[in-house]
Parts: sequence; C-alpha cells; structure tokens
Amino acid sequence: MKRFLVILGLTAVVWLGVSMSESMDYTVPIKIRYVGYDTVRYALADADTVLPMRITSSGYVAFLMGQREASPEVLVSIKGSSLQSAVGTDSLYAAVRQSVTGIKDVSCSIDSLRVTLVERGSKTFRPTLDAVSFEFAERYGLYGEPVVTPAEVVLYGPEEVLSAIGSLPVATTTVSGISKSQSYTLPLEPVWEQYGDVRPSCTEVQVFVPVESFVERTYKVPIRVDGADSSVAVHVYPPEATLHMWVAQRDLHREPELTVTVNYSDILANGQHIVPQLTEFPGYMRPRGLEPAEVQCIIIK
Repeated sequence: MKRFLVILGLTAVVWLGVSMSESMDYTVPIKIRYVGYDTVRYALADADTVLPMRITSSGYVAFLMGQREASPEVLVSIKGSSLQSAVGTDSLYAAVRQSVTGIKDVSCSIDSLRVTLVERGSKTFRPTLDAVSFEFAERYGLYGEPVVTPAEVVLYGPEEVLSAIGSLPVATTTVSGISKSQSYTLPLEPVWEQYGDVRPSCTEVQVFVPVESFVERTYKVPIRVDGADSSVAVHVYPPEATLHMWVAQRDLHREPELTVTVNYSDILANGQHIVPQLTEFPGYMRPRGLEPAEVQCIIIK
C-alpha cells in the first residue's frame, strides 16, 4: 500500500509538471497608465484604465503572474494636442510581453482605447513679494525694484475653484546679507494645495534684486510751508532742515531735489511747534535722519 501511494504521488507530480508546462490561454487584466500629455493644462475625463488581454503562456508563468500583488502595467503615450484620441491595442502587445517574461502570445478582443481630455480652466496671477524680507549688508541697499520672472503664473483648475483664489504670493522668506545684484530662486506659497484639482504653471520664481552701495551725505534744505493762506505770512525757525541721506554711489554726482515741509493746517490745529516732514526725494536716495525734530512756526497776519 505504501509503495502504491509513493507511485501515485510521483505520477501526480509528473502529470502536474507536464500540465503546467503546456501552453494555455489566460485572461489577464492589464493596467493602463496614460502619459505624454500636459497634466497641468488638461485633465483625463474618460479613458479605460484596465484592459482585459488574452495571453498564451505556460501554467508556470500564469501561476507566477497570479502571485504578483499588482497587475502588469503598460504606459500609453497620448501624442498631439487633440482632446479626443484613440490608441490601437495591438500597439501595446510588445509592452505586455516585456512586462512578464515567458509570455508566448498576446491578443485582445478590444481593438482600441479611446481617450478624452478636457482643458482645465485657468487664471493668471502676478506673484507678490509682500511676505519676502530682503536684508542688506551694511551700506548696501535696493537700487530700483525687484524683478520677478516669470512675471505671471497661471493656475489651472475648475473655474469655480479658481475664482476663490485671490492672490499668489511668494512664500514667506528672509534673504539676508545682500551685498550685490543677483537673482534668487524663491518658492511660491502653494495656495493651490488648499483646493481641489488645481495645478500651477510653475512652483517657484526667479527674483532679481538690483543692489548698489550707498554712502551718507548731509544736505541743508529750506523748510516750506504748504497750504498757507495768502493773506498771512508764516515764519519757520530754524528756516532750514539738515537731512542725512544715503546716496547710491553711482549717483553722487547728481543734484537731488529734496523737499521738507510743514503743513499750515497742522500749525492751526497743533500750535507753534510742528514736526517737519521730508515729502520729496529721488529714488536713488535713502533717508537716514532729519534735524531738527521740531520747528517753531509763527503766523503773522
């Protein structure tokens, strides 16, 4: 009896080996992943993501495929800019063969995959620098305005979602020790992540910061009374202010237009002692101080 069982077991093993080595047809679900299109501007509206294919292979290969945690995946490239396209399934056979070693033949009852893309809505923003702090080295300063590149960033997504986004700032950042003109790569605040399927045309910008060295200069400027009644005379003591200004080194040769004023209505409202104000100076200068802190104003009718 024991000998019979051994012979029976060996026979079963041989039969199983022969059966497993024979080629048979199996239906296998193949995952489809679409690539090659602009996922920022377009969304995949309708497409087959699983394709049943008939493969011919040995039982060993079919068994190994069944042990895989995930189905084989094939990449399908969508070419061109058409919103409607079709891909013949026969063009995928080679990729399926490469995905699993040992496949002898591949076929499919479906002749093509049809893909529909939809163009996302869009909204253009000018990135703001309100949350960026530029800290300059001693005696260096901003000369002009920072230049942001690209000047405009586009967000793509559903129109109703985009309407809820009011601005696109550069992320809170501090740039320290600036002593020369140069560009900085700064990330955008990812406000789009707070919403649904919204994509940005870029996630960071280049900010060029023009820098110049500055030197301190002192200027004597007459104090002007603004808004005075023509029937009165206003005397200011002292009659001129001392301005301490930083001047861009390349502009030291220029004669600046500087204006220091007191307002006649302030004299009437607050009495004789008024704080003078620097009301006009060129962009290549930086105010450092104004003396005196107060002036005395006397109205003579």
